[in-house]
Amino acid sequence: FDNLRMDYIDKSNLVGDQRYSDRLTYDGTWENNIFNFLRLVLPRLTRDLPRPFKMNGIVREDDTPQKKAVREAFTNMIIHADMMIGSGLLRVEKYDDRFVLTNPGLLKLPLEQIYAGGESKARNQRMQHMLRMIGYGENLGSGFPLILNAWHEKHWLEPQLIEQSELMQVKLELKIVSAENHTAPQRGQKEGQKEGQKELSPRQLEIIHLLENTPDATMPEIAEVMAITYRTVRRDMEYLQKSGIISREGGRKEGRWIINKF
Repeated sequence: FDNLRMDYIDKSNLVGDQRYSDRLTYDGTWENNIFNFLRLVLPRLTRDLPRPFKMNGIVREDDTPQKKAVREAFTNMIIHADMMIGSGLLRVEKYDDRFVLTNPGLLKLPLEQIYAGGESKARNQRMQHMLRMIGYGENLGSGFPLILNAWHEKHWLEPQLIEQSELMQVKLELKIVSAENHTAPQRGQKEGQKEGQKELSPRQLEIIHLLENTPDATMPEIAEVMAITYRTVRRDMEYLQKSGIISREGGRKEGRWIINKF
C-alpha cells in the first residue's frame, strides 16, 4: 500500500521540554509493514495500564479486559482503514490520560450500530481473518462492545468514536479518566464545543487539541502531523487567532501557542 504511512508517538511522562518520550516511524530500524507496526507498538501502548496481581497456577496473569480492549481497538483501526486513500495515515498516540487511534477512511456502519454491536462490516476482511487466526480480534460484531465494557468496568469515560468526514478519517479516543465529576457535552453539542461557541470544523478542533499538548509546535510541524498542507494550517490558525480562541506568546522561533477560554 504505497499511500499508507504509520506513526506511533508517546507523549506520556514528558520531562521538561520533551516533545515526546518515544516514537516509531520510518527510520530504517524496522521493516515497516502493518504487522510489525502492531507487534512493536501494542506492548508500548499497554505497558502502563493498571495490572492487578492475579495468579494462574504459579504464573502471573498479566492480561486484563483493558489490555484486550486496546488490542481490539488497534485491530479495528487496521481492518477498517482505507489503505488506498492518498496520504493515508495509521496514527497511534499515547498520552498520560488517553490513547488516540486514527485511521484513514470513513465508517461503513452507523455509529449507533457500532456501539450496539452485533454486526461487523470490515473494509479489509482478509486482514481481519488473518489477525483473528493469530489471536487478534473478537468474534464478528462483538469488538466494540468489548472495548466499552472494559472501560465501564474501570468507570472510565466512555470511548469516543469520531468520524471526521472533512479529513476522511476516523478517530477513537480511549480516555483513562474517571467518569465521576465529569460533565458530558449536552445533547446536540459536538465534542470540544462549548456552549455558545461558534461551531468549529473537525480539523480546527484537531489543531486546538494538538496545540494543547504541543504549544511550541510550528505550522509546518502541524501540517506534517495532520497530513494536510501548510496553506490549510495557516488559514485555520489565522481564523482561530482572529476568533480569540488561540493567541501567540513570544516570538516566532521561541514563542508558544496559548489556548484561550472559549
